[in-house]
Amino acid sequence: MKLAIVGTGAMGKVLRQYAEEEGTFDTIFFIEPTEENTWPSDKPDLLIDFSNPGAINSIYNFCRRQGGGFAVVLATTGYGPQEWEIIKLIQKICPLVQKNNFSRGVEVMNRLAEQGAQLLGDTADIRVLEAHHTKKRDAPSGTAKTLCSCLGIPEEEYPEKTAVLRMGTVPGEHTVYFAMEDEVLEITHRAFSKKIFAIGALAAGKELLGI
Repeated sequence: MKLAIVGTGAMGKVLRQYAEEEGTFDTIFFIEPTEENTWPSDKPDLLIDFSNPGAINSIYNFCRRQGGGFAVVLATTGYGPQEWEIIKLIQKICPLVQKNNFSRGVEVMNRLAEQGAQLLGDTADIRVLEAHHTKKRDAPSGTAKTLCSCLGIPEEEYPEKTAVLRMGTVPGEHTVYFAMEDEVLEITHRAFSKKIFAIGALAAGKELLGI
């Protein structure tokens, strides 16, 4: 089976190393979205994108050239309205999953945040704090935005309800605060390596493939 990884940065390299160790795919190749000569002529079974939002046009064009029919995992954040329209076009020809964070722990955190908002929303001030490495471009992070959505916070209130830190090489840290009178409940997730995102993205792709 063939795995195409869009993005040759740190996260793409972590994904490739994990995929080689995991063993499902016997052919693994990188695609640098800005370089046309890196897009293969043959069709992969699975494409995972860990690059940047601007790559979505090239991904769509590749899917269309290949006639679709392979699985697509989008693990990039920071999409705008135009990019989401292109993602909808990809979904018409390829099975696709997109998440702002493929960590299993974050998936559980989203559910806990939703439950917390349901139980405490009328009695608590709810805030989100997120921290990432200095090279992360989008702020707040896609994961923080997903948490806000789970908490029922409208998009226009994100700036006043979220706090953002960019420092060092932090892979990712998110905390939801429920501040009440004389007590505070915190839900925190810390990523200690990028591998957790590779594990989740590859598992999502295999699920799309039914393996």
